[in-house]
Amino acid sequence: MYIALIDIELKDNTEEEFKDWITASNIVLSKFPGFISRRLVKSDNGKYGLVVEFTDKESHVKLHQTNEHGEIHKQLMSFLKKPPVPTFYHVIAQ
Repeated sequence: MYIALIDIELKDNTEEEFKDWITASNIVLSKFPGFISRRLVKSDNGKYGLVVEFTDKESHVKLHQTNEHGEIHKQLMSFLKKPPVPTFYHVIAQ
């Protein structure tokens, strides 16, 4: 499994709309081979993040090359104060 943990900073007063957008855009992403899930998380101190899971790195790379991902990324940026900061991980034990 290949996971991205992405730190994001939402614009003020956009959380509810962003939550709806995450749900809707996940429907689009779920159609791509290798995509497992994308979840919005919020820390106790109010910081937001995305947890994105793929079966493997290759599936992640292929998805990022699609028009659908380009459109989703553009929409994502409309909710953020600054670009997202991803960190990628290979799951090595469960």
